Amino acid sequence: MGIPTIQSQQENNALFDTLKTRFPETIKDQQVSLSAIKMLLGLNESMSNISGYELTWTGKGLANALYSTPCQKALKLKETFIPPSQKTHPKNAIIIGDNLDALKLLKPAYSEKIKMVYIDPPYNTTNENFIYPDNFRQDYKKILEEVGLIEIDENGEEVESESLKFFKNIQGSRTHSGWLSFMLPRLKLARDLLKEDGVIFISIDDNEQANLKLLCDEIFGEGNFVADFIRKTKSTTNDAKIGVNYQHEFLLCYAKNKEFVNLLGGEKNLENYKNPDNDPNGVWTNTDPSAKSGTKENGYFAITNPYTGKVDYPPVGMFWRFSQNTIQKHIDDGRICFKKEHGENERGFIYKRYLKDLKTTKKTFDSLIFSDNCYMNQAATKELLRLELAEYFSYPKGVDFMAKIIEHATEKGDIILDFFAGSGTTAHAVMELNAEDKGNREFILVQIDEEIKEDKNKSAYDFCQNDLKSAKPVISDITIERVKRAAQKILESSNENDLNLGFKVFTLQDKAQIANDKEKITLFNRSDLTPFDKALNLALQCGKVLNKALEIIIKDKLYKCEDAYFCIACDKEVLEHLAKSKNEMVFLDGYEEIDLEAFLNLNAGFKERLSVVY
Repeated sequence: MGIPTIQSQQENNALFDTLKTRFPETIKDQQVSLSAIKMLLGLNESMSNISGYELTWTGKGLANALYSTPCQKALKLKETFIPPSQKTHPKNAIIIGDNLDALKLLKPAYSEKIKMVYIDPPYNTTNENFIYPDNFRQDYKKILEEVGLIEIDENGEEVESESLKFFKNIQGSRTHSGWLSFMLPRLKLARDLLKEDGVIFISIDDNEQANLKLLCDEIFGEGNFVADFIRKTKSTTNDAKIGVNYQHEFLLCYAKNKEFVNLLGGEKNLENYKNPDNDPNGVWTNTDPSAKSGTKENGYFAITNPYTGKVDYPPVGMFWRFSQNTIQKHIDDGRICFKKEHGENERGFIYKRYLKDLKTTKKTFDSLIFSDNCYMNQAATKELLRLELAEYFSYPKGVDFMAKIIEHATEKGDIILDFFAGSGTTAHAVMELNAEDKGNREFILVQIDEEIKEDKNKSAYDFCQNDLKSAKPVISDITIERVKRAAQKILESSNENDLNLGFKVFTLQDKAQIANDKEKITLFNRSDLTPFDKALNLALQCGKVLNKALEIIIKDKLYKCEDAYFCIACDKEVLEHLAKSKNEMVFLDGYEEIDLEAFLNLNAGFKERLSVVY
């Protein structure tokens, strides 16, 4: 029996695998047969020639290919932050690097485990420049060849197609094609990470809102569109050329599966519910007995107070919420109570709404809730001022804005992901909401290590060099510092000692590679990764999430996480320890030098419990 292997560098296309397993007739010579799929769907030739409606652009094929390209990066632990007096194992994570790589790294362990994703991507405005060189990295040359954008001539030289030359010209510039190609693989990976009842929120302005809506319809499905919220960004006026003062942006929300989504969140204010008359039905509040819906025949009639003779009709254009046939029942039940005294312009009766009749005490998530001034950009700037970080971020989102989204979209133990972390507002909001409702939500932030240039932002550059002692100032330095300061503030203002405020910081490093140049096989190892880092990546690749403790069993050789061992070295000492194990799985790093005899002994002793990971 062969040894099971786990290969992260192998392309993985879930749809292709499903077709191959369940509909093998659609796969011929390892290629998808479109004609076979049409036959399977019962489409005849005339139907298949009917033009459909779809979003398409230059570079879409390459963007789709990048989604399934294997990840060539690995995580390296850079820092562990635990606030003073905190003793809990840090469950949160901040990853520094390209979010396309980070999302692919997270996928094996976090697939269908993220409850909420929030992103605030580049808006593709005149002030934006893309800093994510997705499509032309050295490790994507194979993909460029496969989609026909690069060819190898008779001399073995790479020749770029005209399409690739055109796409290079628009990539990084402010074009719709470049922006959509940038977003597509990231949104597909975000979809894969969402739980079945998970949701994604995307902040966007009018430059790409329409295209983003179409792209999300394609990726998540039109039926999984949840809402388009409006957020007021400012209240100031400007001298717009055509007279329009633009004061808002959009917040798109999509679900993984809308049938399982419930965005009721936060408790309604129930202070007005009381029981001064000891009503056996429980606490109640006086509510409006009229409504806009109804008919004149059933809902428009006089109600006379038997004590004072006051006659009431519904207001103009309104109807009673009850009919003449049910009014006596409401009187008998105590729901309608006549006043013995009232003012001249007062209604002569009370119409009770009982707390027990409410379907839920949770608030609805109103699409215009963020049009309130308290969610504007200036609120976020004031928050950063309190942390002495305001001058380093442009257009930050406020903590109240993020906390409101999280309150409606998550439960107390959920995971929230933000892979355009920016100023770190998402982490701040998660920690603050946890402190308020005693939740245990976790955050994962991803922020690219965007260089801060001294001539562009001298104050941020100096802050990183002088205060944070950064050798090479990058935006993520300030992101991390903001989360630290927010955690300290929350800890100072809270009486709780077990708040989930700690986090680990990871960087992205090149993964080990095996190069086969026909004459020999060469291993390019991960010299920058410690044995602990290697074990961490093994665990992540084998489905262990980052919030789980990785226990050192034998330093630099053997580690354990939950029910699994991760071997970085395989020698006599390791074998002796593993011999005492019972049902735990054993994962071996396939890129490490292994004592052949020890490996064979390990394989013989563990049989199906052993897997080699590449």
